[in-house]
Amino acid sequence: MSLIAAYLKGLEDALSPPLRAILWRVLGLGVVLSILIVWGAYQGLGFAPSTGWEWLDETIRIAGGILTTVGLFFLFPLIMTTLQSLFLDEAAAKVATRDYPADAPGREIGFVEGGISGVRFLILALVLNLVALPLQIVGLVVPLLNLLVFLGLNGYLVGREYFEQVAMRHASATVSARIRRDNRLLVFGAGLLGTALMVVPIVNLIAPLVTVAAMVHLERGVRLGPARGN
Repeated sequence: MSLIAAYLKGLEDALSPPLRAILWRVLGLGVVLSILIVWGAYQGLGFAPSTGWEWLDETIRIAGGILTTVGLFFLFPLIMTTLQSLFLDEAAAKVATRDYPADAPGREIGFVEGGISGVRFLILALVLNLVALPLQIVGLVVPLLNLLVFLGLNGYLVGREYFEQVAMRHASATVSARIRRDNRLLVFGAGLLGTALMVVPIVNLIAPLVTVAAMVHLERGVRLGPARGN
């Protein structure tokens, strides 16, 4: 299955009832978390030193709540992406069940195994961002360089994380990493598309689900070969 076909199928999966249920759950959690952050900011400003004028103190608290709300408006897609990452394994399982009911469903990624993989990914992401920092600094004066660095770095990271997350349902972490390396160009291309979706307004709210669904199709094609992968 081609990258474009996999992502179109992934979009269809993301809008299907099983994954819509995850999306609504994440949306609800995102709204609740945002409300708690705004409430916390409002309450936290109550501990700030008093100006001596009660009306001014209350105005500052209200203004702080409003500014926090405005900030969350721009950060909400990031909150959604972060929350969706908690349900990627569940989403992959639902896609496999929906689209490939005759295939082995794969195993659930345990908390410990998933946690170890997540920590390794976080360390790698930090190291690569530090390595790319000089390029990002140069990008302040070189047009488009920062965009290319962003796409290249995050394309690699998204492709690696999402592909291995799906592959680990059918293989160990070591084997999943090897499969990913053997298909590095395909995985990198998938990561680039996923990264691009994550920066498009509105679309970025469902981009993680679309990406993990697309990875299910691509991983299946790689694992089972062209005869069954299409």
